[in-house]
Amino acid sequence: MSTHATATREADGPDRRFDGPWLRVLAVAVGGWTVLYALDWLLLEAGTPAGAVVGFTHAYILAPLATAAILLDALSLGERGVADFGLFKWLYALVALFAPPVAAVYYAHREWLKPADPNLLGDSTRR
Repeated sequence: MSTHATATREADGPDRRFDGPWLRVLAVAVGGWTVLYALDWLLLEAGTPAGAVVGFTHAYILAPLATAAILLDALSLGERGVADFGLFKWLYALVALFAPPVAAVYYAHREWLKPADPNLLGDSTRR
């Protein structure tokens, strides 16, 4: 790594490993999971190719994506010193593997821990 790149990163602030647009990723994953789960449950039959694709997508792509977004958002908040979820982040992640809409409870908990912080909802990648 060049010294210019290192100096630029140090000037921007501390190196944060978990910064990212995790709330947006979480919203897209949970919204997509909900739509596909409803579609699978209401309209598609098990054993059809369309049912298999939709089931695979909501169970093996979107649910783990929502889980990862919850964990990374909680780790980002902890790293920035905004909020510490402790063991709750692992509980939310475990439940999100099976039911990603638990993200609404996670978000409420997130707001309850630090409701007055104006940067809580902001994009942590902007400085």
